[in-house]
Amino acid sequence: MNTQNIIKRLASLIVVAGFTLNCSQAQILQLENQESHVTVFGSSNLHGWKVDADTKNGSIGFKNLESCDITHLSLAVSTESLKGAKSGITKTAAETLKSDQYKYILFTLSEVTHVTPKGNGQFAVHAMGDFVIAGTRKTVPLDFNVNINQGEVTLKGNAKLKLTSFDLTPPVALKGTIKAKDDIVLRFETHFSEATVI
Repeated sequence: MNTQNIIKRLASLIVVAGFTLNCSQAQILQLENQESHVTVFGSSNLHGWKVDADTKNGSIGFKNLESCDITHLSLAVSTESLKGAKSGITKTAAETLKSDQYKYILFTLSEVTHVTPKGNGQFAVHAMGDFVIAGTRKTVPLDFNVNINQGEVTLKGNAKLKLTSFDLTPPVALKGTIKAKDDIVLRFETHFSEATVI
């Protein structure tokens, strides 16, 4: 084998080794449904209301876990699993979100704009993400805190949304005496554990 071929072989091996190293650092973690909480808060002319999601799934990916280099984040919340303190709230939420037709509220991270290390595995993240609610997609800013501890990750934050941004009509109850406001807040505390290393 001549010198030129040897150099080409070595270069190829270095590229492959570098690719393998980068891939080995990428980590995908899966959402723990029972340990995670997703709640939608709203208000009306009379009182506030909320619904909690019983069923949700998702995943988060890191190029580098220790530095909170997020490459992927997705979340799906079952609209049929949203439960209020009273059956009327549960029914109204289902009707408003058209849960018979659209089974999930979907979120996908589109861009991480800034990550601020806060020490001890904690980070403040500013990002942009796509929400899909009742078939309508909207890109919104999102701030959340990340806690990384022994390979497990916790995200805490909230997103401020408007029903009308997703072509949804704020509900009215009791012959118009109770009128929900347009603004809602989706608050989350989601826990992820390591599923695989690719």
